[in-house]
Amino acid sequence: MALRRYLTNFAKLAIHHGGISSLARAVLAGRAVILRYHSVSTAADGTHLCLDPGLAVAPADFDQQCAYLKQHYNVLSLDQMVEHLSSGTAMPPKAVALTFDDGYLDNYTQAFPILQRHGLNATFYVTTNCIDNREILWTGLLRFCVFTTTVPVLETREPMAFRLPLRTPLERREAFTKLIVTMKNIPTERRLALLEAVRVGAGIDDVTPLRSIMMSWDQVREMHRAGMIFGAHTLTHPNLPNATPEEAGREIVGSRDALAEQIGARVLHFSYPNGRGSAHLTESVKGIVRRAEFVSATTSVTGSVMDGDDAFALKRIGIYNRHGAMPEFTLDIERGKIGA
Repeated sequence: MALRRYLTNFAKLAIHHGGISSLARAVLAGRAVILRYHSVSTAADGTHLCLDPGLAVAPADFDQQCAYLKQHYNVLSLDQMVEHLSSGTAMPPKAVALTFDDGYLDNYTQAFPILQRHGLNATFYVTTNCIDNREILWTGLLRFCVFTTTVPVLETREPMAFRLPLRTPLERREAFTKLIVTMKNIPTERRLALLEAVRVGAGIDDVTPLRSIMMSWDQVREMHRAGMIFGAHTLTHPNLPNATPEEAGREIVGSRDALAEQIGARVLHFSYPNGRGSAHLTESVKGIVRRAEFVSATTSVTGSVMDGDDAFALKRIGIYNRHGAMPEFTLDIERGKIGA
């Protein structure tokens, strides 16, 4: 096992420093990648209270990634990439677009100034009911309950029975995984009822730390004026395939309209919430997005973007904390361009 890990790391370093990735970038003209970020933060930013730290990229690492992308890739706006798809014109070689999901405050305080310093553009998909911290993102509340509670065992009875030990970090991770997978795959009404049962069972009454996690509309407008692109990510982050068609329509169209009203511009792009192993996209949901007159929609499915791809089911490459190691970052981008 140790030898295998050594050989894998050696291969990554060879790809990063030995010019192999440069060769791959030259050969793979015509393919592009959309990078999917969530958070650029450290524990001090507060986002880790409601988001898996593995999904958070340290600011210094993001700065290094932006510098690398600017030097080695053709960083496009999502508008530009989608225009190539819709017009049928060839994608520029080494094309990359940056996207962020959810709307965390650190997107403004950390990611935004770094992007500006490097002269790069990104698209930010926001869960509109959570902007200004009017509502707490349900996935964040679940994480907060599981990882901050002092109860040794979390028990619920209705609407579903769970008895989950929480005595060790591993048990907490396992409990969180079991609960979030369950919640992503049940209708909204049952999900919210189960979330409330978890909160009560965990003895969590004070959620004040979660009231300053998301961006404000003032910050969204400032970023929009500076050239950043904003897309819709639903009102409340439900798993759309488990919603009724009426609910899915309200979530999709409602988030589009709320965002358009705030930024004073048409909203062109959408991102389907709740990926990472969940069935977060169906033909029915895609049809609602098309009829809502978006021009693109991104998924959490890993892969590259090719000429002729469906603009309403675009694949992305997730960028995580582990990509702070630059060989890991560069290798995963090239894997994505190959379609692995």
